[in-house]
Amino acid sequence: MDNEDKALLIDSLDGIVRDQRDRLDEALTEFGWRDLLAEAQEEAVSILLRLTGKHLAPLQNLDAVALNAAGMVDDATAVVYPPLGSPAPTSLIRRETASPTAVVRGVVFARSEPPARIMVPANTGNRVVFAALPWDGPWPDTGGGIDPSAGLAPLEASMPADALRITEGNGGTDQWHRLRAAVHRGLADHLVGVGSRMLELATNHVMSRTQFGRSLASFQAVKHRLADVRLWQEGARLAAEAAWEEDTDSARTAAAILAKSTANRFTRLAREHCQQVLGGMGFTWEHDFHRFVRRALLVEPLLGATSELHEMLGNSLRAEDGAPRLAAL
Repeated sequence: MDNEDKALLIDSLDGIVRDQRDRLDEALTEFGWRDLLAEAQEEAVSILLRLTGKHLAPLQNLDAVALNAAGMVDDATAVVYPPLGSPAPTSLIRRETASPTAVVRGVVFARSEPPARIMVPANTGNRVVFAALPWDGPWPDTGGGIDPSAGLAPLEASMPADALRITEGNGGTDQWHRLRAAVHRGLADHLVGVGSRMLELATNHVMSRTQFGRSLASFQAVKHRLADVRLWQEGARLAAEAAWEEDTDSARTAAAILAKSTANRFTRLAREHCQQVLGGMGFTWEHDFHRFVRRALLVEPLLGATSELHEMLGNSLRAEDGAPRLAAL
């Protein structure tokens, strides 16, 4: 896809995400976004997720990204993600009794109609498996928590696993790693969109206000805070783009973790510094800034907060290549 085609795609998707929030999934299907996901995954994911961050649109299309990465493209299936803050599945498959049971614990995206199936990354013994289960219970139709507009809601259920289909062994673990890397990349782009809008709101504010007869933007302390945010914005953007460039599963996994952790750091710094330069205006309900703060606070811990992601990277280095030796002792 050349730059002109990409610019047209960004412009078209921007209008859809901005104007079709109440029927976003349907509008994207009509546009052909799912076909684009199959043919040009990087552009489909990075552009859409960044725009949903910019406009604070619902995140339900993250399910399509996850299922596509796992090789299970299916509109009737919903993904159960680990609870906020956990980078690993907490759902369980219990087989110690005569009737196997699936204990489902995690978060899901709200839907107007319940899905026909759920796809659950789960623990069974000492390995991760993928479990596909039929679903016939109630389903959250709105999001909850600090930012209901994201569409994310908790789900807990205990179900008989008679109709269970499991991908086990290395296949299940590999599938989980591919799904998690795809979601990390998508969330990194989403957070870049959220943080960029926070920076834009703060910049517009200081450019339009005066204090002691001077523009707020002329004060060195204000410049330094916004410059720090801008620096991390560029780092997060570059990390998100670099996460698509690796050509092995292990490298893609590590790059995706790094992209998500860098985006987490960017939005955390944006929350702190942009709030500082906005002053009391940033606390008011009428100003949009609080909406982006709440979205960042919800998304940052999804599939691992920064500390958990750093621990995963460290464990990966230690397990695969050994700890890097920085200097001869």
